[in-house]
Amino acid sequence: MSNLFFTYIPGTSLIHRLDPRTKIISVMIASMIIFKLASFAEMALIGAVFLILSLVSSIPFKVSMAAVKPMIVFLVIIFLMQLFLTEGTALFSLSGFSATREGLHIGLLLTVKFVYLLLFASLLTATTAPSMLTAGIERMLRPLPLKKAGISSFDLATMMSLSIHFFPLLYEHLWHLKDAQMSRGLDPGRSPFKTVYSLSVPMMRTAFRSAEEVSFAMESRCYQGICRTSLFDPRMQRRDFAALSAFVVVMWVILFFA
Repeated sequence: MSNLFFTYIPGTSLIHRLDPRTKIISVMIASMIIFKLASFAEMALIGAVFLILSLVSSIPFKVSMAAVKPMIVFLVIIFLMQLFLTEGTALFSLSGFSATREGLHIGLLLTVKFVYLLLFASLLTATTAPSMLTAGIERMLRPLPLKKAGISSFDLATMMSLSIHFFPLLYEHLWHLKDAQMSRGLDPGRSPFKTVYSLSVPMMRTAFRSAEEVSFAMESRCYQGICRTSLFDPRMQRRDFAALSAFVVVMWVILFFA
């Protein structure tokens, strides 16, 4: 599991020992700040903050970059859309579409922003055990009036935790499935549409089967989303308030003084 993205890497660093709510709130703040920044100099400062956090957490950089790899196609599409659909000074033309200087700037900036979002999210999941992450999300959602909608904070926290858990597993299964299909003579380069069909149908079956197995396992353990007790009881300590305050100050300085 350690070679997959969005997976937990056990450790004893300061970031590992922080309350999950501290890290969740920090990622939310970082996400809002990142989308407000508008220059590469500010992006470089955000990158420096991430590198410092990675060093403190002792998480290898390749583990964080593993979260970016599955999204490369999505990032390329975002960049190309901004490059060719933004009006401005033309750089070159391709199939009737003109790439612009402004589109190049906006495309690169937006792509870097999404990369940073993935990196901070991977750092959160790499330094927080799934059980603690679920408990932290549940504590944050508990004050909301969710009972009026017929759900509980435990239900939402469990769904989020399962989503984070299943996404890398399904991605790994996709690559195994692709290798199996290629061993049977499938050529993705010559028949891309056939490749999509050959992979999508088994993947959907795998996803539904995995969801069904998890639901049966939860039912057999008498899962209830109301009045649940937890083995883990996260508590905010002085180091959490100190770390969160320091992170907010750094982000505030980057936003208003960089």
